Parts: sequence; structure tokens; C-alpha cells
Amino acid sequence: MRYEFKSGINKAEYDSFVKNFPSTSFMQTSSWADVKTAWEHDLVGMYDKDKIVCAAMILKRNLFLGKKLFYIPRGFVIDYMNKNLLEMFILELKKYAKKNGAIDIKIDPFICFNEDNIQNIKKNKGIEIRKSFTKGAEEITSNLKSLGFIHGGFKKEVNAYIQPRYTMVISLKDINGNALDKEELRRSFPKNTRNYIGSYQEERGVEFSFSTDPKDVRDLVSVLRCTEERQHIALRSENYFKKVMECFPDNAVLFFARVDIDKYISFLKKDMKEHENKKEFCKKQIMEAENIKKEFGPKPLAGATIVMMPSCESGIKTASFLYAGTNTKILPSLKITNGLMFYRLCYCLERGCDYCDLGGVDGSLEDHLSTFKSKFNPNVLELVGEYDLVINKFYYALFNLGMKILKFIRARR
Repeated sequence: MRYEFKSGINKAEYDSFVKNFPSTSFMQTSSWADVKTAWEHDLVGMYDKDKIVCAAMILKRNLFLGKKLFYIPRGFVIDYMNKNLLEMFILELKKYAKKNGAIDIKIDPFICFNEDNIQNIKKNKGIEIRKSFTKGAEEITSNLKSLGFIHGGFKKEVNAYIQPRYTMVISLKDINGNALDKEELRRSFPKNTRNYIGSYQEERGVEFSFSTDPKDVRDLVSVLRCTEERQHIALRSENYFKKVMECFPDNAVLFFARVDIDKYISFLKKDMKEHENKKEFCKKQIMEAENIKKEFGPKPLAGATIVMMPSCESGIKTASFLYAGTNTKILPSLKITNGLMFYRLCYCLERGCDYCDLGGVDGSLEDHLSTFKSKFNPNVLELVGEYDLVINKFYYALFNLGMKILKFIRARR
């Protein structure tokens, strides 16, 4: 069989292939390239006659002396078990990289070789049991290594690589592959989590909503700023999130949690009358609620998130929870983040998702992100990590030396 390599593939043709290829990531769509404006990009693929059989969206970073770094996020879009196709594609990709001044091709495919439920991991004191999220993972990694890819190692730190190597996901299906209903999903959570979901929050005036309007990004950003101040971190700008919403009009969704303060106060007054032992607590909560109303208005925004719905129509369909923020000044005792998480999960459940990816965590499972996400009884996926196909050894070594020096300087500040 004779394959033909092509670059500069038409967006519509490329995205049609990615959409219909099983289990693809939104990071391999042309829309993601449009979001990553700091990078150049190209859409490439292999053809069998007039039909695309594999493809990749390449992000290109300009380095020095006209050299570039090629990065294929969560790619390739290929059957990794088809070693002949993989070998031919990589051979042509190397030629293309050399021609375009690349010193390295970096990939971090969403290939998982360890999967287990968080509770099992804790019971086994960190021993992970291999499951089949990705079939043939060991053969796939062996194929990549035999074709010249160098593995980046097994670091566990969440920021050790461009994309985290560990992530937590919630399965929306049972062990037989049947979709859960909302109550089954709720009851899969630990008791101290599910008790704060549903009627508990509804009675107290907590309201949830979603939006696909880019104008509502300003509300997301207002809450993310609270998180930035609290955790002393810097997240993305309002323009970035608007770009995401505009580039993914059918996939990017904003979710919000607000509190009807008047409804909450009415609940507290009623609760105080019916339960004498709660009188002092209710009085304090009423005072807190009234102060919040004065500062933030009658329906303050307590939490907001952005989710990327699956870009593929077959295989494992995974929704990705990208960014989330919370205003902890808005009644933290109501555990509003629990309800917002459940609301997002139900939205994804209703739209046929198989998994919801809660995002990266530290492999030790002891960071604050792991602690919060563990409340929802997730599975932990250990991904294979990064691979590099070195195109120019001299410049690649020079680039790595420069990065090490830069990290050292930053660490000394």
C-alpha cells in the first residue's frame, strides 16, 4: 500500500476526519490551533488515494537561528497499533520537520496504561491496578520507541511536562458500559459529598446555569480572579477565554453557580423557628448573608467553570473540565462547588459523554487539587507522558541546556 503525505490540509477536510476518528482530543482540532495564537501551526496527514488515514495538528514554536520546536498536543490522530502506517507517517513527518527547521517533534498522546479508582488506590496504599482505558498501551509505547521516540520519564509532578501525566476522571457509565442515571451518579459519591447536592442546595437558594455566549466569559474571569488572589497564581486572560468560546461554539460551555440571598435568608428564618437548637447558627448565617447581599448584590456569583465537550463522535467521548474558580466569600458553608460539579456532570451525562476529565493532578495524589477532586470518587489515569523525536541533535542539546539555565535562574530569584 502506497501512502501520500500532505501538509496544509484544508480545515474542513481535516476536522471531518478528526471528528469521525475514535476518542480524539479537542487539542487535535484546527480550532485549538486557532486558540494557540502564540504558535504557528500546520495540518498534516497521510492519504490512501484520496482518503485521509491519519493526521496531526502541529504547533510550531520559533526558537533561535530559524529553528523550531514542533509540538503535537495529545496526538497523533492515528491507529497506533497499525505499525506500518505509523512507521510511514513518522518517516514522512521527519522529512517535513527537517525541511521546516524543526529540531524536535514532541508528542504527549492520551494513552493510559494505569487506571484505578481513587478508593482502591488508597486501600492499596498507592498500588495502582492496571485497567483497559487504552487497549494495547504497552505495544503502542513499544512501537513509538522502536521508531526513534525518546520517553521523557515518569515524573509525577503536575507541572513536570506540558500536559499533566496524571489526571482524574469520572466515569458516567457502569461496569457493563451502560449510562448511569443522575441518582446513580450522585450515589457513587461519598456520603459527605452527596449530602450537599440536590435538595440541600436548592432549598437554600443555590442556582446553577450554563451558557455558550462568549459575552459571559467576563463572569467566569471575575471568579477566576478570586482564585488567583487566594492561591497567588496567574490564570488566563478574558481575551483567551473569549477566543476559546468563539473557536469552539459547539463545544465550549460555561457553568455558573449563584445564590439567591433572599431565598437563603427565608430558609434560615424558617429553619430557626422549627429547630430551637439552630437559633444561634441561623442568626449568624442571616447576618453573613445580609452582608454578602450588600457587597455583592442579591444573587452573587459563587463559582464558575469552563468545560470542553467531546470533539469526536465515536470511541471514548470525554468532556474536559478546563478552568474553575470560586469566590470563597460567598457562603462557603453551603459547599457550592459540590453542586456545581454535579450540575456539570449531569450536563455531560445527558449529552452522551463516557468520561469527564477533571484535569491534571500530582502523581502523589496529595496536592490540594487531588484532595478536592477525590470527593467525587474519580478514577486516576496515569498517562504515558511525553515523547521526543529528535531531528537535530546539536540544536536540541543546545535548546535543553538553555532551558536548564533559565530554570536555574528563575529558581534563584
